[in-house]
Amino acid sequence: MRVPQWAFHLAIFLAFLAEIRGFLMEIKCKLWAGNGYIGDPSDCQAWGFCQDNKLIDRNGCNEGLLYNFRKGTCDKAADVMCHSNLAEICTNLQLGYYAADPANCRRFVKCDAIDDPIWGDCGEDQVFNNKLQRCVQETSGCPQDNICSYMKDGSFMGDPNSCQGYYKCHNGFAIEMNCSTGRYFNRKSGNCQSWLPDYCSKDDEIAPETPLSTNFHICSKYYQRDLSGVQLLPDLKTCYGYYACTSELDLGRWSSCPWGQHFEWWSQRCGEPKDNSCSYDRCGNMNQLKVTTINTGCREYTVCQNYRSRRSEKCPEDFPYFNEISQRCTDKFPNHRVCYMDG
Repeated sequence: MRVPQWAFHLAIFLAFLAEIRGFLMEIKCKLWAGNGYIGDPSDCQAWGFCQDNKLIDRNGCNEGLLYNFRKGTCDKAADVMCHSNLAEICTNLQLGYYAADPANCRRFVKCDAIDDPIWGDCGEDQVFNNKLQRCVQETSGCPQDNICSYMKDGSFMGDPNSCQGYYKCHNGFAIEMNCSTGRYFNRKSGNCQSWLPDYCSKDDEIAPETPLSTNFHICSKYYQRDLSGVQLLPDLKTCYGYYACTSELDLGRWSSCPWGQHFEWWSQRCGEPKDNSCSYDRCGNMNQLKVTTINTGCREYTVCQNYRSRRSEKCPEDFPYFNEISQRCTDKFPNHRVCYMDG
């Protein structure tokens, strides 16, 4: 029995829709460290609103307008780079032209042959530009259906397959990034932290690494050649450990600060933890139940257990600031350096 031509075209279109729906708005809201409007990858007129990692509203632009993910508003179709399907793209191109696959802009196909496509490929770091009819650098191409398609520039998205990875969005593309050793990306705050987020599995938890007693890599990469003499360099694993290097060719030797102190790379000495917003586990080398949570302006504190961070708590509105010395929330700003510094 011969399949009708219309049914064949419908099957292709439905398969295409299934492909571009890889990152539904519900999923994007769940992974986005932010609140606000996002575009719908399957409908150029549709938008959603994310709040607290949930899709709480969905709607669409008025007739004749498309959602502009760069501005976060509905805009004239001529000013918006968005297409829902390949057939729609080809109707706006000249006869014999090629078009990028909106689900993967690195691929392209001749519009005359979309029923039986033979795909071309631009290769790594390039996409096909429909207007120029050639492959160009990613930032000049169309958004593909990745985790950042139709997301505002500067958005941070958690990696759905890793608690340590995340993405920074630019021009509809995802720039892959990773938290440093022993840290996890928080989809709510958009920061890396030293304790496992509650939505991650215990299987994702990383055992703390013990710094090597000697390390050549640290000296060769971070020793400042314009300075001479011994330089103390962070071990990049703890808040209290450092390597001593005499040159970029030296074998760095690890040492640690006295109990209750953290290493200050800018002053080349050990000092009070309250004056250091170290981006590693601030509970290490300290016999304290609580420490200030970095990047919060001293409005949150981290609960310590066995010298490791376990979770973060927010101070109440009546006593909004955490004082690391008194170990309690207070109504007076503690004016510690950690309150001002980002980590």
